[in-house]
Amino acid sequence: MSEQNLPLLLVADDEIHTTIMLERIFEREGFRVQSVNDGLTALEAAQRHSPDLILLDIQMPGMNGFDVLRALRDNSRTSSIPTILITAKARQPADVAHGLNLGADDYVHKPFDPRELVARVQSKIRAHQLEDALQRRTQELEALLRVGEQLNQHLEVEDLLSLVTYLVLDLLPGSVAAIYQVDEAGMLAGFHAQAKYEALIDERLGDTSVVERILQKLGDSLMWPGDEPPVIENYLSGIIVPLQHGVNVLGALMLLSTETIYDENHLRLLREIGRQTSLSLRNAQLYKIQANYALHLEDMVAARTAELKSAQQLLVRAEKLAAIGHLAASIAHEINNPLQPILINLEDMMEDIQNNAPIDVRALQTIQESVERIRRIVSQLLEYTGKRNATTSELELLDIGRVLEGIIRLNRKLFEKEGITIVPQLSPVPAIYGSKDQLEQVFMNMMINAQAAMGRGGKLHVRVWLDQNDIVIEFADDGHGIAPDQMDRIFDPFFSTKPTGTGLGLFVSYGIIQGHHGTIQVKSEVGVGTTFTIRLPVQSESLQ
Repeated sequence: MSEQNLPLLLVADDEIHTTIMLERIFEREGFRVQSVNDGLTALEAAQRHSPDLILLDIQMPGMNGFDVLRALRDNSRTSSIPTILITAKARQPADVAHGLNLGADDYVHKPFDPRELVARVQSKIRAHQLEDALQRRTQELEALLRVGEQLNQHLEVEDLLSLVTYLVLDLLPGSVAAIYQVDEAGMLAGFHAQAKYEALIDERLGDTSVVERILQKLGDSLMWPGDEPPVIENYLSGIIVPLQHGVNVLGALMLLSTETIYDENHLRLLREIGRQTSLSLRNAQLYKIQANYALHLEDMVAARTAELKSAQQLLVRAEKLAAIGHLAASIAHEINNPLQPILINLEDMMEDIQNNAPIDVRALQTIQESVERIRRIVSQLLEYTGKRNATTSELELLDIGRVLEGIIRLNRKLFEKEGITIVPQLSPVPAIYGSKDQLEQVFMNMMINAQAAMGRGGKLHVRVWLDQNDIVIEFADDGHGIAPDQMDRIFDPFFSTKPTGTGLGLFVSYGIIQGHHGTIQVKSEVGVGTTFTIRLPVQSESLQ
């Protein structure tokens, strides 16, 4: 250990032979010793040399030891220096208590055992060093807490780089602080330097050679003077610590000084600041990524929505075209069927006319029947396309029970002729808004279908009742029923189980009920019967 690093002991005693003896004892034990012979000189030496411990005699000319101790404790530069009082006369308990109350760390009586005095001095110095280390560590932790709070308030990378260099110079002795940020490829992505005095900012901090050497040291701490040569010349001391988050290297933090020689305490504190900086820098990077994503998210959503809307329009258009194509093919098929006998019979009649032969009356009847079939098809198509959604003028307040009574009365004779019994069960229900003509058309179609399904004999139950907010109308027959493989097609246009049916009755009825915001469902079992259930909402005044 160099002499400069040996602990310094200040001896204040007016007896020359005592000071000489103490010098020899403590120099032999590895101390540097500074001796004075009066109180005023002791105060000046304590302020000038900042010794590690003071041996203070009580009986001295000018200022006694008690006065010197009081002055030492009142001065911030000397208040924490360990002091041991040495006395030959002030032995009373009151004197000891007085010295300890003034801030003395120990009390030794003359004559003393040199070994005991050395042990007491070493013990007090060690205790003071531990106390200094604890106080320094506490200050470091408080500083790091403050650093963390301030860094976490900044989410912009550029602001963060500037703040870090400011905090480093505020918490550590130094002339210049610089921070280097690197990207994922290890290339310089950001740089900021700050000096305590503007004139001290060194242009070399941003030189390519300096940056390259710093980037080569990423991942390791570097402090000089030491084994490594300085990164930048003409600075008394310097420290470089890496900025890392997990395995990711984010950059480096450098501190330079023209006055202070850095030690392990400075290195430890800068490393801790570097850890806090790394965390905040990574948070700032993630925040920037998230902000950019959020900035473009709305545009992405708008673009995606436009794509979906366009795709939906294309899908609807395709479905409409498919439906129109299916409907057109069905219409062509249904009209072509009666056209064939018309054409054949007309050709035969033309031959008869050319040959002066009589015209076949049955051929004329066949043509008339085919034309009538075409008329019915066209008429029902017009009803579906032109009247499915009733206009406002067609809507009126309807009593569904009375509408059903009228339909039953109209069909009763036809059903009686076929031996079919109509069993009405019409409970009172609220009036609703609707189209009387359209609903009568639906109810009429239900009854005609039931009569066709039963042939001769049987019963048709017609019921109406209120189910919460719906009026339920039910037509239940005990006819031959509908085959399971036909159930999914009965509401399709031009599908019919009747030989002479157009296949438009249920198709048109389904559209009318939908136009009244209602539903129509069917249940059927072959050989047992079929039930059609219509539900119309009581809140049908929305149609108005």
